Formats: sequence, C-alpha cells, structure tokens
Amino acid sequence: MRAGRARVWSGVLAGCLLLPFLPARASEGFADNFETGTLLPEDTPPGRWDDSGVVGANTLTNGAAGAHRGRFGLTVVDRATASGSQASIHANVTPLTSEVHVRTWLRMRAVGAVGSAVVMQGLPALVELRLLAPGPGWELSLRNGASRTYVSLHGAKVEAERWSLVELRVRGLGTASAEARLWVDGVEQGSGLTGLDLRDDANVVDTVMVGEPWSDTGTFTGSLDFDDVRVSNAPMASRLELRRPVTEGAKDCLAVDLSLRASSTGAPAPAPYDADVALAVQGGAGRFHAEADCDSPVTRVVLPTGASERRVYFRPQGAAGTVTWEASHADFLPASLTVDVEAQPSEDNGGGPWTTDLGCTSAPGAVLALPALLGVWLRRRRAR
Repeated sequence: MRAGRARVWSGVLAGCLLLPFLPARASEGFADNFETGTLLPEDTPPGRWDDSGVVGANTLTNGAAGAHRGRFGLTVVDRATASGSQASIHANVTPLTSEVHVRTWLRMRAVGAVGSAVVMQGLPALVELRLLAPGPGWELSLRNGASRTYVSLHGAKVEAERWSLVELRVRGLGTASAEARLWVDGVEQGSGLTGLDLRDDANVVDTVMVGEPWSDTGTFTGSLDFDDVRVSNAPMASRLELRRPVTEGAKDCLAVDLSLRASSTGAPAPAPYDADVALAVQGGAGRFHAEADCDSPVTRVVLPTGASERRVYFRPQGAAGTVTWEASHADFLPASLTVDVEAQPSEDNGGGPWTTDLGCTSAPGAVLALPALLGVWLRRRRAR
C-alpha cells in the first residue's frame, strides 16, 4: 500500500513542485580550504598561496592541528617578542575595486601573552582584521581620507581556544561614502564605519595576507588557526537557514526550505562547493525526506555548487506538539526552527490524513483534479 500511496502523492504534488533554485551570479575572488595539505604553488600538490614570509622562530604549517573542517588548516605559531612582520601567507587576487568581502574560521589558542596583532590584511587599501590588546578584542581597521588616517571599529572579546566565523565587508571603494562592517559568528560588531572617504587610488585590494603579517607590540605569543579562507567581490554564504513555505501543504508531509545565507545581507548566497548538510529533529518524532511524497527518508542533503536553496520534506510521527528541526555543516553557522505539528498515524498506516490544502494553489487545475485523485485512492483501498 505504501508504494501505491506514494504514487498517488506524486500525482497530487507533481503540479506544484518548485522550479530548481537558480545559482547566484559568479563572483571574483580567492578561496582555500587548505585540503591540499600544502601552501605554495611549488609544493606538491600545488598550494593556493603565491608567497609566504616567516621571521625568526615563528612557523607556518598546513596540518591537522589547524583544521576546523576536513583534514587540514593553517596554523601560525608566534614565538617572537619583537614588533613587525611575524609569519603570513599572501595571495594575489583579481583587483577588487568597489567592494571587498572576506571570511574565515579563526581560532586563537595556546596563548602565552596577549598583544595587538594584525591577522588578515587586504593591500594596498590596508583593510585589516586585528586582535586588539588588552582583551584581546576583535578590531576592523582601514585608512580613511586624503591623509589616510587609521579608523577602526572594536568588537567583542576574542575567546581563546574557540573557533569563530569572522567576516568583514568594505563597500564603496573609490567613493566618498564608503562603509566597513564586521561580523563574528553571524553577529554584527558595533554599528559599522560609515561615511568613509576611500577615493584614493590606493583604495583597492589586489593582495590578501593571512596569519600574522604585523604585530604592533610584539608581545603576542601563541597559535592562530585559520580554515576556509575566502575573499570575494560579492556577499558569501555564512549560515544555514530553515523556513516553512508560506503555503503549508499536506499536514503529513511538510515542506521545508533549506538555504545558505550571507551575514551581511541576510539574502541567499551560493554554495562555494557541494555542501553536504546534516538534518536532525529534536523534541519530537519524524523523519526528513528528499521528495514531496515523503517516501525517501534522508539524514543529509546536498546543496550543489552555486545553488543557494533547496526544498526538503518532513513527515511527523505520533502525537501533536512541537518539533525542532536542525541543519548543520562544519563550514557554516547552523540553523534550527521550531514548528507545530499535528497528530499523525503510524507510517505503516496507509490512510490519511488527507487535506485540501495541498500547497499547490498556484498550480492550475490542482483543486479541480482532487476528486479524480481521491477516486484513485478509494479504489486502491477497496482493492486491499
């Protein structure tokens, strides 16, 4: 009976399936998830970074200790006690002349002493992500005006031994009304820097430096881990989101929209690679499904490269109440959504509940076709 019921559901819902979500526009920039296990082009296999610089006893390592996701990540160890350049890797990018978006997972650990240090830098505009002592706290700084005076935005305290997703954005390069903003774990830090004068010809980013390209005081010692570093001229995916469509549809096969979104805009953002997202339910019973007939249970789904959204389905089981849906992926901030569900029969029961709210009100003829479809269902019930 389950197979017959699935075919009926397929017929009911075929007219109201969503068109595939279109990929977002391509962007210019740079990305490294460090999974080559190497850093420079001359390494085997070739790495993504064009150059590196290490001073004294400091080190740069692409290894398991610095991994937030996958096998490898970048670890910078600062053992020096003098100011200046410490240890960093550098990548040349297509010049970003209007806006710059940067994101990375970053962790500070094994801290011997705190001190102010630059951990990411965009040149020649001198857009900098810093650890600011005392604290240390997050800081976004850049040069402003004809005299190129430093201006900065201070954020929350940096928590040692904890990974944070750090994102920054500068818009309006080349204008007198630019802005710069910073997010940590999806939360904007402060109210942003606005009304910046970035008309100077130097206000372009064509080189990105990661690690510890500069230390103001030379007092910081410890390790910095980086993973999934990305630079772009467009907003990038930073978090997952779960939503119920406005039209709810059948009560025993609930549509759920899963998407990737940018912290800076809240809008859908493209997956940078095939993102394998884990799905879970808490506080209730039921299973996720890949298709609208709720006949294909899954615990994971893939958001393909370039796509920002896809629809999955959830079939509740048991008593009415609330359930919490969860979606997670190591490279993006997780999502959860608590919804009310109606009491449902066992999955082994081929009967209803049936509803006239099929979630297809925009599909021509969907309601008119309902009597015929119910007739098919009744004939199958008698055949049993």
